[in-house]
Amino acid sequence: MCKPSITLSRSSMIMLVAAVLAVILGSGTGCSSSPPQITIEGQYAEFSPLFIGAGSFYMTIRNAGGRDKLAGVAASLPGTVIELHDVRDKRMVRVEEIPIPARDTVELKPGSLHIMIYNMPKAIRQGSELDLTLRFQRSGERTVTVRLQK
Repeated sequence: MCKPSITLSRSSMIMLVAAVLAVILGSGTGCSSSPPQITIEGQYAEFSPLFIGAGSFYMTIRNAGGRDKLAGVAASLPGTVIELHDVRDKRMVRVEEIPIPARDTVELKPGSLHIMIYNMPKAIRQGSELDLTLRFQRSGERTVTVRLQK
């Protein structure tokens, strides 16, 4: 009995290998395709000891679902500038976004990732509460109330 032989052209072989790789690599990222489940807790703020009219904002961001990114922050304070920051080599640096891994917790804390607000109104004092709107890439907007502690 004769066995049939299958001959694939070079382009067909490349397409087959690419399809197999896509299936293999895609199967390991199942958690990132599920929707994020973001909760925010423990939020507080402190006036900056280095910059007059500036404050650092901290919180814990928990994610029980797929990956996400904190892409921006807004506050209803006219004239303020809000930036996402990290501390690298003992220096504060601006970052464009903060990754929120799947099924993980990200701490915004002193000496690490945090939110900076510059040009805060002089009426803002210790004990003042501010509403921040956090903009996540996949989860949309979340508004949290933050109290200035010191």
